[in-house]
Amino acid sequence: MNGDHEKYIRRCYELAISAGKKGFDTFGAVLVHDGKILEEAENTADYSKHIFGHAEFNLVHKCANKYSDEILEKAVLYTSCAPCERCLGAIASLGVHMVVCGVSYKEFCKLLPFDYQAVDREGLLKQLGIHMTLKESVLEDEGMHVFEWWGGEYRPLDEMIAEMDEVKKNSN
Repeated sequence: MNGDHEKYIRRCYELAISAGKKGFDTFGAVLVHDGKILEEAENTADYSKHIFGHAEFNLVHKCANKYSDEILEKAVLYTSCAPCERCLGAIASLGVHMVVCGVSYKEFCKLLPFDYQAVDREGLLKQLGIHMTLKESVLEDEGMHVFEWWGGEYRPLDEMIAEMDEVKKNSN
């Protein structure tokens, strides 16, 4: 099963790099059922136009009213990076119970201007009657390098992390 996870996470990384080379944020997602990719999506967020466009959200839109609950309950949603709360809610609305993420919430925070805070997302969803399993950190090192294409221009990962470390240091 882990080999399958890696195969589909690699596809998410390909989609993420494709989005990045188009000038978008580097995120990709696929929905898999019975070993077959049903749908895939890239990030298309446009902040200047206030368009959300996250890869997982785009994927949910492609799947809505297209697949039966039985298929969605057994499907696995793969994403290049742990989904934001808005995307997690959208995924939950589909009825998908398994989400596999390349880059974890904790690791992704190295590229954000704030520190990681652990949140029991599975537990919060469970309190709402939503049963979802989040599996993080599949090919995570490879996934972090995908962000080198963030926004259309290649930048080395260590340079990006150092920049955020400086921002965090100056904001404390």
